[in-house]
Amino acid sequence: MKTVHKSNAQVDKFELLNTHLDCQSVFAVVVSYHPDFNVIRNLLYVLLPCVGKVCIVDNGSGQSFVSQLSEIINSHNIELISLPCNYGIASAQNIGIKSGAEQGYKYVLLLDQDSLPETNMVRSLLRAHLSLISNGIHTAAVGPVLVDRRTGVLGGGVLLQAGRLNRVMNNETKTADLVELDFIISSGTLIPLHILTELGGMNESFFIDHVDTEWCLRARMRGWKIFGVHSAKLGHTLGDNIIRIWFFRWREVAIHSPLRNYYMTRNAVLMLRFTHMTLSWRIAILTRAFASIFFFGTVLPLRRQRIMMMAKGFWHGIIGRTGAFS
Repeated sequence: MKTVHKSNAQVDKFELLNTHLDCQSVFAVVVSYHPDFNVIRNLLYVLLPCVGKVCIVDNGSGQSFVSQLSEIINSHNIELISLPCNYGIASAQNIGIKSGAEQGYKYVLLLDQDSLPETNMVRSLLRAHLSLISNGIHTAAVGPVLVDRRTGVLGGGVLLQAGRLNRVMNNETKTADLVELDFIISSGTLIPLHILTELGGMNESFFIDHVDTEWCLRARMRGWKIFGVHSAKLGHTLGDNIIRIWFFRWREVAIHSPLRNYYMTRNAVLMLRFTHMTLSWRIAILTRAFASIFFFGTVLPLRRQRIMMMAKGFWHGIIGRTGAFS
């Protein structure tokens, strides 16, 4: 695993940067789709003091949700962009990113509707990013450790090791606060807006799933680095449910709907076809895709539906069909 160790001089610089943090330069983009109102309200109340502005991009949740938000929006620095239908997470993120850029913010913080940052998360991410660039490290993005609120399991950062994609942001692998990664989950990711101008935004053709993977691969292949920050924590729920199961080893598995299995399979194939990456990455993605098809199609409930949706996703990836499922 690649880690970043700081010399005494770097520690001094790191502490100096701590006094020049400007969290008001951060524009938070929260994507929502029929959210639990209490969960997103808690997110807003925690997030608002930590950033310059919050933008909610809602994917067609309807007037009822907008009405519920109105009281919070009227009394706080919140922008609501209400879309008429579900545009997908990538498009919603890009709409929010564009709004932040037009308003002159320096950073964008991407968040899902069910995320809940610790109060020092944004500050820790910003401090880490400033420390990295002050030491000449070309950093595209930094992200937190994800803490599953149901199980307490830590995760979020992924590193390609010996041909396998491993989640490495956990207590067992912590050797330094900053860990270089191959990709990070989008929720909690802090990205300078000028990087998004250079590399481009999220791939809207994916709609949902592997959007963050594709963007991180794009950044890495252009010579930019991505880091996880152990001191930054984000409460999060990955998948509809979590089960612990033996599959060559004990593991925590996030359970998604058959429709999400479709998107994961299709977009893995699309990445293999159209995203520039190394041979080792191609092998790792292909191996994981087939392992997922076998696992989700043989072990979990709704096997027949999952197999059918993943087969359709594989075929749609081969023929290049993108966007929302149809």
